[in-house]
Amino acid sequence: MRKVMKRNVIDRNSPVPLYKQIKEILIDELQDSEAGSPFITEGELVRRFHVSRAPVRQALKELTDEGYVYRERSKGTFPVQELPVHPPNLQLGGLVNYLRQQGADVRSKILGIDRVEPTDELREILRLHGDEKVLRVSRLILLDKRPLAWTQTYLDVPEDFNPTIRELKQVESVFELLESDLGISISRGDHQIYASAAKKEEAKILSFDTGDPVLVMETKLYTRNNQLVGWRKAVNIADDYKFSFTVNR
Repeated sequence: MRKVMKRNVIDRNSPVPLYKQIKEILIDELQDSEAGSPFITEGELVRRFHVSRAPVRQALKELTDEGYVYRERSKGTFPVQELPVHPPNLQLGGLVNYLRQQGADVRSKILGIDRVEPTDELREILRLHGDEKVLRVSRLILLDKRPLAWTQTYLDVPEDFNPTIRELKQVESVFELLESDLGISISRGDHQIYASAAKKEEAKILSFDTGDPVLVMETKLYTRNNQLVGWRKAVNIADDYKFSFTVNR
């Protein structure tokens, strides 16, 4: 894995707001901190970065909201036991780019692009009528040269939208091509996540045994005007993949 140089000072000439710079620096440092031990105080951050309390408080607020830390009155700010795997603003179709930004050795391999007859279940999910086919994109994501996830994306889009494997390799996400070629912008995904046992085809593609545990994410894909245009199923290696989230009251 490529070593990532960590930043520990803010750049006052950068267009990035100070609180965002502070937040990113602290996320890096949280990777090396111990759960249960106080992480840092507002006063220490103000003195360290030579800023007012406003950007420090905003940075700590976002770290708390996103599940990186929790705060106890009069005690301090503490790292959570398990840091989030993805930031909450991770874009649909952006997993590969996000992992690369973190310095991971990740690759995306297109296994196939074709038009297929939807199953009865998929027809019901996408509310399809008639005998139209849907576009299917099959992709394998590898981390450190080992399979991490297998995704199959089904899109109810015009028949003249037929991207090639080469085109998909250039942009990494079929959603980018949808927006540039058809003006269709996928803006929301409704997820359902559950544990399962690997089926024969899933086990073969992910290089392990039928029946081994997998984490499955099924996602309904919506446009900006709330039109359902697609569905994606991602089968993830259970040992390598986890989801963390925070519920606020």
